[in-house]
Amino acid sequence: MQPRPDTSYTPRPVRFLGIEEAGGWRIKCYGIAEGSRYPRAELVDAGVTRAVEVLTAVRADQGAHGVAYLMAHDSRDQCVVSVDWWMRSHELWQRSFRSSVERPEAFSEIREVLVANVWELAVIGYERAAWMRHVLGNRSGPDFGAYLDDAFEGLV
Repeated sequence: MQPRPDTSYTPRPVRFLGIEEAGGWRIKCYGIAEGSRYPRAELVDAGVTRAVEVLTAVRADQGAHGVAYLMAHDSRDQCVVSVDWWMRSHELWQRSFRSSVERPEAFSEIREVLVANVWELAVIGYERAAWMRHVLGNRSGPDFGAYLDDAFEGLV
């Protein structure tokens, strides 16, 4: 028997939290929160620290552009941070981490095949479109600054 889908979907706000620069990377930061307008600061701060650790191991000669985005998702049952970065011209790479609600800074890497949930997919879809607009489809050539300035906010 197939499991029945959870029908308790409630829209959540996605907030653009700014751009962090570290280790030669520029990281767009997004926050998603259940039951609040913003995720907790300790989750976002720990997520940025983890993102910098991940990204500084990625080398430009592997095709990295030095631009990435982070999603810090603060929900009632767990915290999730995903770090996504563009490689070569058309590849999006990702590493994801989870922590408990009680200790949002104590991450463990998610090794399952999970890509994202419905709230996070809104950000991923927007980021793909922004990449196409400003980098791949830009007739004047890649404009990474315009890509970084093009950020999503909304209720999803």
